[in-house]
Amino acid sequence: MVQYLATPGAGEVGAILSALSSLPVNAPLQLMVKSPSLRKNLTKNLVNQEDIDWMDHPNRVLMKVLVAQLRKRCALTSIVDTNKSADKTSAKHALALAKEGMVKDTYDIFETKIDAPFEISGMKLHIGIQCTFYKNIRDLQIKSKQRRLTNMNMARTLYAIGEANGATPTSEQSLHSAYKIGEFWDKILHYENRGKCGLCSLPESMDHILLECDASSASRVIWKAAKDLWLKHENSWPDICFSSILRCNLITVCDSYGKEKVGATRLLKILIFESAHLIWKLRCERTIKFGGDREKYHSENEIYNKWIHAINMRLKFDRLLTDSMRYGKKASKIDTVLKTWSGLLKNEDDLPDNWIRQTGVLVGMTPRPPPGRLR
Repeated sequence: MVQYLATPGAGEVGAILSALSSLPVNAPLQLMVKSPSLRKNLTKNLVNQEDIDWMDHPNRVLMKVLVAQLRKRCALTSIVDTNKSADKTSAKHALALAKEGMVKDTYDIFETKIDAPFEISGMKLHIGIQCTFYKNIRDLQIKSKQRRLTNMNMARTLYAIGEANGATPTSEQSLHSAYKIGEFWDKILHYENRGKCGLCSLPESMDHILLECDASSASRVIWKAAKDLWLKHENSWPDICFSSILRCNLITVCDSYGKEKVGATRLLKILIFESAHLIWKLRCERTIKFGGDREKYHSENEIYNKWIHAINMRLKFDRLLTDSMRYGKKASKIDTVLKTWSGLLKNEDDLPDNWIRQTGVLVGMTPRPPPGRLR
């Protein structure tokens, strides 16, 4: 495999594997090996390396394959030092082939599967120490199968970010649909009803909770509030979909010249994250804390005020995190925080240009009074 060839000494191991694959197992073979460490690992150090499962070897996978291939042979196999070999012609020919291999346009692919009778895995208990045991345990853990919802979410997310940014990121993050909602309950006898939305009785999913439920006051009120605040800063509100929420940290906002607008980018990430998080929290309160009792559900004014509070708390934390005396190099840059929130503050014309240390700085959206308190 390609990644196995990107380590020191892998080329020589690969060359031996290539030679072994082209020769019958009953033909005598003399291997001229230039690397002293490779010669030792195939002879004097072989037992020790296998005892620790080749744990610290840079070509661990290829060496295990090479040893297995050599053990398959039923004819004499000898290993000699290239520099001490009497066959100088073969040595020169091998060197020429090695130089050709360094400039090849294509790479070699080797089969790394080992037949069961020749596979030696694991470490001997009396040989290992704590750190080597830990490495082996991690290495032996079987990778979980990719789940259908994970693949679907990943594809949707990459597409959404590509549409927003003009470039598709690599899929280094895992989006596993791990929340216990929707299809999770279909597999549990007598609890299938928990997979339905408590507001509209449709199958519940994270995108349904955050965006699609027409009966959700939380989703409707919060996303409208986020849009209204954003339009105080920018001209147009982007289309919000489930995939853009999952990858909101990768979204960038650019000007007409294609240059990133740092303040707007950061503000959009904050609005999307805080809004989605609050919608999820309110759903959990309805379902768990209130037990589905509709009399206790949040009113639209309550939802709006909770969102205002969440955004004001984020503004407060942003201001606190600019304290370089307390946080040193990890402190947020004052200029970045100013660019993020300027234009959105209450009575901003009365504030100084640098309002970071001012008390009582709030976003310019007023909480709604509760019923019966209007005057």
